[in-house]
Amino acid sequence: MLKSELDQIIANGENSGVEFKRDDCRPEQLAREIVAMVNLNGGMVLLGVEDDGKISGINRKNLEEWVMDTVVSRKIHPLMLPFY
Repeated sequence: MLKSELDQIIANGENSGVEFKRDDCRPEQLAREIVAMVNLNGGMVLLGVEDDGKISGINRKNLEEWVMDTVVSRKIHPLMLPFY
């Protein structure tokens, strides 16, 4: 995805297929959003973006490991593998 495409998605705001999440969200919150997107047959959860579309960034170390281990494998059952 190009930066311009990502900027456009953020500029359009949240909707049923796009959810913004701060970097400091709880695992349960992120798991709920991921499951909602799966039930919708796809969508995007953008980490490091505030509800108002401001990009706050990622400060969490080992983000990929946290999402896959702490959120997906421990909080979502049956297990699913997100595309990221």
